[in-house]
Amino acid sequence: MIIYEDYHFGDPQEISLYHIRDFSSFAHLHRSYELLRLKRGKLMATVDGRDFPMEPGDLILILPYEIHSYANLGGAECQVNVFSPDYIEEFHKMTARKALDCPVFHMEDPIFSHMEKYLFIDSTKPLYCKSCLYYIAALLLDMSRLSPRKAPSSDLLHQILIYVQEHYLEELTLQDLAVHLGYNRMYISRFINSHLNLSFTDLVNQHRINFGAHLLKTTDAPVSDIAFACGYNSLRSFNRCFKEIQHMTPREYRGR
Repeated sequence: MIIYEDYHFGDPQEISLYHIRDFSSFAHLHRSYELLRLKRGKLMATVDGRDFPMEPGDLILILPYEIHSYANLGGAECQVNVFSPDYIEEFHKMTARKALDCPVFHMEDPIFSHMEKYLFIDSTKPLYCKSCLYYIAALLLDMSRLSPRKAPSSDLLHQILIYVQEHYLEELTLQDLAVHLGYNRMYISRFINSHLNLSFTDLVNQHRINFGAHLLKTTDAPVSDIAFACGYNSLRSFNRCFKEIQHMTPREYRGR
């Protein structure tokens, strides 16, 4: 399981590109757009509670602050472009507080083969990339209707996810979250379980382990230092949670 966004809600990088094998992710949201292309395998994308099955060659555009997750249905290999709303400002203004009825689409060669380099491989030519993104935005507006979003219950879910994503490196407790939101602790616990199918503790651990996986791949820091940087009080707890979520030890993950 890999998540690739910067969960700290500061100024986002203008554009970030990723190529991920064995891809899946838990429910999350961010202020950036996310364009994902499934290269191989099968994937189930869930966006604000709606399921969208994806086949090889399909693309999906996630709008800012849409709650989304991905389930790997077998051998999912993806290309991902995470970019700032400022990158396609006019489209962002048109889609504010709205949702695409169907965010999944398919682009045939030779059109996509010409655009792939600038969308998913080379981020050094922003004008080319912006042109491709505006082409996709126009294509989606032509193919899919925009509808107001969203169900009232998901407003609370948005607040929960944003708060956890901003504070998961701290000594965050369910009581802290409940007090911040002005709800009873048990109500928030049941709400998270019913909407995300996991506990509050699992939600926090998923974010911490995702951050740990990022540090293991991008730094040479000792595993013990990474464990404490991720909010764990002991290396043992970090190792146990990491193996539960990633199905391998931190050292195995770093070495693969």
